[in-house]
Amino acid sequence: MSFVGRVSATKGTLQRVKQQYSFIKKGKEILEMKRDRLAGDINKLLPELRRRPELEKEFTKLYKELMKAIASRGITEFESAGKAVNPMETKYLEKSIMGVIQPEISIAREPNIDMILSPVIIDIAKKFYKIFNALLELSIIEAKVERIAIELMDTNRKVNALEKIVIPAYEELIRYIEDRLMEEDLEEFVRTKYIISRQAEGK
Repeated sequence: MSFVGRVSATKGTLQRVKQQYSFIKKGKEILEMKRDRLAGDINKLLPELRRRPELEKEFTKLYKELMKAIASRGITEFESAGKAVNPMETKYLEKSIMGVIQPEISIAREPNIDMILSPVIIDIAKKFYKIFNALLELSIIEAKVERIAIELMDTNRKVNALEKIVIPAYEELIRYIEDRLMEEDLEEFVRTKYIISRQAEGK
């Protein structure tokens, strides 16, 4: 990427190019700060993702416990207990952090598990509800990490483009204009000196 030869080498052009160059450098600094912030956010969230294998193992164990309970007590008792519990309600929100839309899910209404009469079923229901909340929280974190990672890659591409292509092109253009202006000044100086010397000879 080069602007050399596409612009006129004048002082006005040099001033405009320098202003654009300064603006681009500040933009790069802002993007670098954003990149660092996004990377920091991901690093904070990544340890949470390591909980999934443990939660899945716990869920599998609990599912087996549920199957044994159904086999011993019968599916009808579990269906009756399920009808006594009100449906859980969730609330979905989105918020923007550093330009990244992040999901937020909260429990608007919890299921009234305490309405279940059987101690065995209520114990299993509470365990399932606890692990459900943990998996829900983990899923939100995974969604956040995915969206932040996409934004981080996009921001990093922009920083690299500015650093390796745009900024060097502006620096080359500034040097070109400054060199051309210096050449013109030298030519003007030589002409002026020549005219003065010719006038002195004429006297």
